[in-house]
Amino acid sequence: MPTRPQSNIKFIHCRHKDLNGGIKPHGGLTIAYTINDKFKVVGWAAAKCNLKDMYNKHVGRMKSAGRMLSHEYYQECPEIDEKTFIKNAQDGFQEEFA
Repeated sequence: MPTRPQSNIKFIHCRHKDLNGGIKPHGGLTIAYTINDKFKVVGWAAAKCNLKDMYNKHVGRMKSAGRMLSHEYYQECPEIDEKTFIKNAQDGFQEEFA
């Protein structure tokens, strides 16, 4: 059985939470990022879901992955550890939309 090629694009899903810590169904952010052979993040692109819309992981992945190909949305970054990138992305989302 042939193996499927592995993509170096990964995703982070950031969601709004209510006062009890539950996840709200509307709004959110999906971040697509790419890693190099040293497992360092080298670039990213994001897709934001409007607060009026139901969050959909599949749509967020398609949009953010498509934006990785765009010169307008793609952001290169200096090599950063993947865990640090994820923590910074989630912390930044919570600060921005708290």
